[in-house]
Amino acid sequence: MSQWFNLAATCKILVFGLLVGGLLPALFAVGVRVNVAGNSVPAVAGTDGARRPLLLALSWAIFLVVLAVAVVGVLFIARDFLGHHLGWYLLGAKPA
Repeated sequence: MSQWFNLAATCKILVFGLLVGGLLPALFAVGVRVNVAGNSVPAVAGTDGARRPLLLALSWAIFLVVLAVAVVGVLFIARDFLGHHLGWYLLGAKPA
């Protein structure tokens, strides 16, 4: 292993990026599909037009998970900035 290239770290970044970059949009798409199924309209073939509150609640729960992951990701990226300027040492930020 050379000093300028860390293969293990590169593989971790690649795998994490593929998981988050592929999983979050897929989870959001599932939430949209569940929301459409919960808000079924009579014009859609094969539906009776009745709202399904359980599916609507599930879709909003999926949307909240996606939003929470996005917010935690932004906070993780900005953790040192927040710690330095606001004194909020979140997600492993260390005081300077």
